[in-house]
Amino acid sequence: MSELILNEDEQDCLQELMNIAYGSATASITEILNAHAELGIPRIKIINADELCDYLKEESEDNTPYFASVQQFNGEITGENLFIIDKVSAKNIALQFGLEEDEIDDNELYDIILEITNILSSATISKFSQELDAPVSFSPPSVDLLESIISLDNRFSKDYEKIIIVSTDINFKEQNIKGQFLILTTDESILTIKKLLNKILDEL
Repeated sequence: MSELILNEDEQDCLQELMNIAYGSATASITEILNAHAELGIPRIKIINADELCDYLKEESEDNTPYFASVQQFNGEITGENLFIIDKVSAKNIALQFGLEEDEIDDNELYDIILEITNILSSATISKFSQELDAPVSFSPPSVDLLESIISLDNRFSKDYEKIIIVSTDINFKEQNIKGQFLILTTDESILTIKKLLNKILDEL
């Protein structure tokens, strides 16, 4: 459906808004971990929902355990945030939080990843929705440990036709921490985002 595709002006406008939102997330993560975070420039891509797993496989390492945390948001814009981090990076976050090596288990890692997901979600989506004047609310996040990224099934395809992927790499080079944060939006929300982006563009 062509109406689910962003034109060049719409994508540029979305890119600028997401740059602002991810800048807010960088500051929040840096503050809580007391370590300098580098968030890459957000990459924006629209794909068919059933292509998400293939996309993630290209962006991830094979045969590596990953934590995948999902948090829904609802409002004029509805969708899900997906935070993916390999197990080694998750352990390094736990160490950065002050845990000792022998204190770290999967339950501790679940709790830490849920907290990071909450921070990333509130910082990015809240800022983004504020810029669009479209408030959202959040559901509690959930997290799963996957044997590899291939284990992430195409469950998103039943809810979406197209997905706007807004993704960025999160790096703490000195701490050897790397993760990916993705924002997935519903078809209806893509139309809403297009409308709100054009409202902003018309006011320029």
